[in-house]
Amino acid sequence: MTVNLLRILSTIWLSILVTTTVFAQAGRKISAIEAEGLQSLTPETVIATSGLKVGDTFSVEATDAAAERLLSSGLFNKVAYRTRTVGNNVTVTFQLAEVKGQSSPVVFDNFIWFSDEELAAAIKREVPSFNGSAPDIGNTNEAIKKALQNLLTERKLPGQVEYNLTEHEHLFRVAGVSMRICELHFPGAQTVSEEKLIQATRSSMDREYSRQSATIFPKYGLYPIYWELGHLRASFGEPVAKPAKNDACEGVDLTIPVNEGAKYSWARAEWSGNQVLTAKELDDALAIKPGEVANGKKFDKGLHEAQEAYGKSGHIEAHMKPTPEFDDAGTKVTFKIAVNEGPQYHMGTVEFKGFSADDAFILGKRWNLKSGEVYDRSYATRFFRDDAREIMSRIIQQRQSQGKPLPIPSSRENPDRQSLTVNLLIELKD
Repeated sequence: MTVNLLRILSTIWLSILVTTTVFAQAGRKISAIEAEGLQSLTPETVIATSGLKVGDTFSVEATDAAAERLLSSGLFNKVAYRTRTVGNNVTVTFQLAEVKGQSSPVVFDNFIWFSDEELAAAIKREVPSFNGSAPDIGNTNEAIKKALQNLLTERKLPGQVEYNLTEHEHLFRVAGVSMRICELHFPGAQTVSEEKLIQATRSSMDREYSRQSATIFPKYGLYPIYWELGHLRASFGEPVAKPAKNDACEGVDLTIPVNEGAKYSWARAEWSGNQVLTAKELDDALAIKPGEVANGKKFDKGLHEAQEAYGKSGHIEAHMKPTPEFDDAGTKVTFKIAVNEGPQYHMGTVEFKGFSADDAFILGKRWNLKSGEVYDRSYATRFFRDDAREIMSRIIQQRQSQGKPLPIPSSRENPDRQSLTVNLLIELKD
């Protein structure tokens, strides 16, 4: 009887404690929310991310859940909190340590129905802390994906949002929808016709629209057209994509603005750092005359010829850094070219591979660039044109009679940077 009575009294006492606690919490309100330890984030961002609001009824369970939301956001690597109660007013103070250097930009790859501002506004409804970037850890990116998918659903648009963390960014794109590029526009194109730019784009760029591709492609696929014509400062604006209003093609209407810039003529090259070759020898290799169009393609070829000129004297590691200086008033360009000639290499050994033993022996005997002599990168070409021509002609005839592909001799340099010698492998490949 005594034992049973104690159990009943204990149960009544526990019930009174729980009931008292519940009523105590129910009567208390959150009067303030504070954040300690912030470095770059604002208290407003913390409050919005936590989900707590001033005026809410205070409860330990809700505050624990808010702390968990902060931690799982990926913005913080440490989250704790304390409370201070005065009467029925509770101040919640979060003690935080921000994650540093672990966020990346958010990129919207093919949301052609919305502006970036509209997408950001939709995300902020789900992720109040969103500022154009997102933590590389935590669940923020899943929340962004959810917000974007909700936006598609609200607008009754098809497609599924996909997410991928690349090396430099958080990439969001829509899958399951036709993104074929139907129409192309290049406002600002004059010297180069818009039609030519359209043809170059359609022949080289992916036909499925991607913001990344449309941003990067002009630099490599269209700028060389202007580079060759002397429009050395041509540039391209941000691509603008929208749904195509074309009954014959369901997809994307893409606009890429063009700023052709001035057409420059060649003034001169100013060389520095060169000792082995004179400025005149380098100018001759460049082969561009003052007053002619500053043809960038010709300039690139001329720099290659200048490097080859160094290769003839053993300076196979010579490289050049050109810096343009523009005279906009006279539409002329001067290139200041810093030369690093590098060390001089000498001939090491030569090996002939893919030839018969007899042919390899004869070729070795005819090879006149001896070990220890200054290495000449151009010698191998002259050797096969002159000294090895008879052997190569015979090999070609044999291959043709057998219906085999014509042989192509290739050479591979193996420089030894300690002894400054070059061991050369010449291989006959089908």
